[in-house]
Amino acid sequence: MQASRWIGSFLAAFAACAAHAAITPADLHLERWPTSATTFSQPIAIRHANDGSGRVFVIERCSAIRIVKNGALLATPFLSLTPSCGGEQGILGLAFDPDYANNGTFYVTYTAPSTDPRLGATADQVLARYTVSANPDVANPTGTVILRVPDIANNHNGGDLHFDAQGYINWSMGDGGVQGDPNGFAQCTGRKKADNTPGTCHTTTGSGPTYYLLGKIIRLDVHHSTASAPANFCGATAGQAAPYAIPPGNPFADAAQYPNECAEIFNWGFRNPFRFSIDRQTGDMLIGDVGQNKYEEIDFQPAASAGQNFQWNACEGLHTYPGGASGCSGPSGSVPPKIEMSHSGDGVCAIVGGNVYRGPIIPLRGQYLFSDYCTGVIYVVANPDPPLAMWTRETLAGTPSMSAYAFGEDDEGNLYVADGGGKVYRFASAQTGTMFTVTPAPGPHGSMTPSTPQTVPENGTIGFTVTPDPNYAIDTVGGCGVTLTGSTYTTAPVTADCTVAATFKPDDIIFADGFDGA
Repeated sequence: MQASRWIGSFLAAFAACAAHAAITPADLHLERWPTSATTFSQPIAIRHANDGSGRVFVIERCSAIRIVKNGALLATPFLSLTPSCGGEQGILGLAFDPDYANNGTFYVTYTAPSTDPRLGATADQVLARYTVSANPDVANPTGTVILRVPDIANNHNGGDLHFDAQGYINWSMGDGGVQGDPNGFAQCTGRKKADNTPGTCHTTTGSGPTYYLLGKIIRLDVHHSTASAPANFCGATAGQAAPYAIPPGNPFADAAQYPNECAEIFNWGFRNPFRFSIDRQTGDMLIGDVGQNKYEEIDFQPAASAGQNFQWNACEGLHTYPGGASGCSGPSGSVPPKIEMSHSGDGVCAIVGGNVYRGPIIPLRGQYLFSDYCTGVIYVVANPDPPLAMWTRETLAGTPSMSAYAFGEDDEGNLYVADGGGKVYRFASAQTGTMFTVTPAPGPHGSMTPSTPQTVPENGTIGFTVTPDPNYAIDTVGGCGVTLTGSTYTTAPVTADCTVAATFKPDDIIFADGFDGA
């Protein structure tokens, strides 16, 4: 997005011109939430705590995280912050730890206050860890910084934040904001200076700040630290402690093989992946990447993959950049979008990635919903099939004029969309179905993530990551038709409330001498 796009006075004309087609279910519509009178200040993310409380958390971009509880907006913020808030800066992302019910830990991304020391030309983008206080509706005010990313301008900040099924945190980061990415940050997988030479990378000599991790989605293991960071930890000093570890599936995790790349990178080649989501059923990642002047795109990454290059700034959508010729092939091995939208043909200006619906509206399940900042039109992809080269979309008729900022889910899978003007809406239909509760029950010497009962639609599935304590191994897992892939146990289609139970045993290698480990 560009700074001027936070202003939505011209939205109604776009919305009035949008073409509409039939949507399933036919009565799908938006309802003002939680009440017709509730207004937020620039709501930019909607989350739930995964703790069975039914609360919904809403980020107000420049000031606070608010709680809706029992259908009412609480007067006291959950957490107040004072980020830099010019252009597209602010509080940008929120993710609750999968074990939040037990550890009370959550993570926030924000633009550092202007008074903070900075690594780049403008305020840093920050990932920080916070904890809840003795009052479950109020957080402790001081957090611990996990990672700072230097920034070069006040736009293209990404900032969305989600845990995946493996318990790793994923943070989206824009290319820094200088139009056209003239420094080539999005395609550079290491550190580099802002030297206006997009064909080069690892150019860290000379004057001025060194930049890294711009135009990426970063994936971190925030449940472990690193005693001595190797050289390819771009967000830490080599040889010093780092408050995170690198998931083994990250493409540049191996410091011996990739000493000059950034181990934190999960995928790259983005202009501004402002809002993305991880499908709560499949683990697939769906990314809305805001385009330059002509094309918007939705990108897709399957759950079992990593290391994908999504082509910016060689391509803008399916077209070469600059110039606009169709059929852009992108860098070697790169991945084209599943959806391209044109500024001139579709009237859009800044894509807002949404979610695959997994909630109580039966006919809507499995469909992907997204929007555009300027028009506020809701688009529905009825068949987001990964093997298809391109996805087709329909538009939802009868929606209110708005400036779409973000989508979000509650613990039951209800889907919400936020209007930057202050309103939040929930998708509604009379065609709802039964939801069931799947309860994790780990025995001694291990844990399961998520750790709290999960609400699942009838015939839906859910995966639990089973983790033994040190010196222990997984013994058995049972209930709900469980199957195993690595340490992730996925239920069969759920048709009733059920329990997934796990047991653990002493590790055979550790206790090969016969010691029983009790």
